[in-house]
Amino acid sequence: MTGLSFPWGDKGHKLIANKAVELLKEKIKNIEQYQDYITEHSVDPDTRKDQDKTEGPKHYIDIDFYKEFLEGRMIQDKDQLISLYSDSVVTKMGLLPWATLETLKNLTKAFKEKNRDKVLIYTSDMAHYVGDAHQPMHTILNYDGQFTNQKGVHARYEIYMVNKYIDELSDGIKGLEVAYVKEPLDYIFNYISDSNSLSEVLFAADKFAASKAGSMESDEYLRLLWFKTKYITGIQFEEAYNSLASLIYTAWVDAGEPSFSEIN
Repeated sequence: MTGLSFPWGDKGHKLIANKAVELLKEKIKNIEQYQDYITEHSVDPDTRKDQDKTEGPKHYIDIDFYKEFLEGRMIQDKDQLISLYSDSVVTKMGLLPWATLETLKNLTKAFKEKNRDKVLIYTSDMAHYVGDAHQPMHTILNYDGQFTNQKGVHARYEIYMVNKYIDELSDGIKGLEVAYVKEPLDYIFNYISDSNSLSEVLFAADKFAASKAGSMESDEYLRLLWFKTKYITGIQFEEAYNSLASLIYTAWVDAGEPSFSEIN
């Protein structure tokens, strides 16, 4: 995904972070005092890309590159994957699931140490990586429509459309329940696989909207793209809220459920 630096856009990432903290209020006492910080800093990993060249691959995985995934038996162990494809290829195809797992481990450690600054940093980073994984185009080789003559669909969908309809997306938290995650890497790969499966819907919607609107740069195009994708986009945002909240909750439980009043 070289060259792309826009996940859900700032508004989308901040919405996901904010809603996840809302879900966590009943589980983790006093976390709401840091809601604004976590929301604002959920975009920090994008900011780091310019200074840290290792950051970019953490934001995606072109999982359909791997024949194992296409055969329904994805290798989740990074070292095993590297032994088959090489470190450079695995890095080029994206490190999102393992970056998320590493962030989870770092967050757990920060909770155990009751280190507020690190808890906030890793919670914000987690918000970003989980948000990226729920954007279908962060999970596919054809991440910008470059193979289907739909160049630019990535930004049209996740920035221009999402920003235009962000208020409608923010309305949906429906029956979500924060839960402890027993097998985090399985959990992460499951939601990445779900995202990947939705990509064809987005490409079809882009073609439909462009055909009907006669342009890819009009409000009518965005209206039609939203009309065709609002259901799955809403689901992906809700799943992102819930997945993020559940992973933060898991780190907190594994750390012994420290009180935020003790974290400093």
